[in-house]
Amino acid sequence: MSAKVLVVSGSARMESNVHGVARLAADAVRAAGAELLEHHLHQLQLPVMEPGSAAQAALPAVRELRGAAAWADGFILITPEYHGNMSGCLKNWFDYLYPELAGKFAGVIAVTGGGGGDMSITAVKNTFAWCHGFTLPYHAAARGPDFEDGRLINPVVRERVQRIAHDVVRYAPLLRQAFDAAKASGAGVESGVAGAR
Repeated sequence: MSAKVLVVSGSARMESNVHGVARLAADAVRAAGAELLEHHLHQLQLPVMEPGSAAQAALPAVRELRGAAAWADGFILITPEYHGNMSGCLKNWFDYLYPELAGKFAGVIAVTGGGGGDMSITAVKNTFAWCHGFTLPYHAAARGPDFEDGRLINPVVRERVQRIAHDVVRYAPLLRQAFDAAKASGAGVESGVAGAR
């Protein structure tokens, strides 16, 4: 069974080291034999989410992001670290989603100006968990000196990104299959979180 993976480049800036990491992750996803979609949030230009807005739900960008998330078995989520948190545009992406992420699997990567990335990585993992998704316990963070002309050159961090991609390809379809089977069993406790309301 071939995995379907969505790589999300969570920067609002056209020129960002985040996009270089996204390219590396996408190459690794392809090398692992998965189907791939990429979303660069600076291109989608989503408005700030308004709960229950029918007008927003009809926007092409919103329909595209929800369709891609529903399609995916797994995700690689890449964020810059802003004030110890994920980017605003990645949080806004999350705000448009919930059922499209439930029972899915994600790997998380941060790009920082100098910190360790732990705060933004934790924020992304917590948000994904609140959508009833699961994340890889392994993650990666890249700092400014790890790049040259927008390309990630630190071999240790490059390897971590590639390992994350291979693990998402490996585990995401299995988890989605198990979650869907649990959900199909009904709303009883035996279905676990998949059947919870």
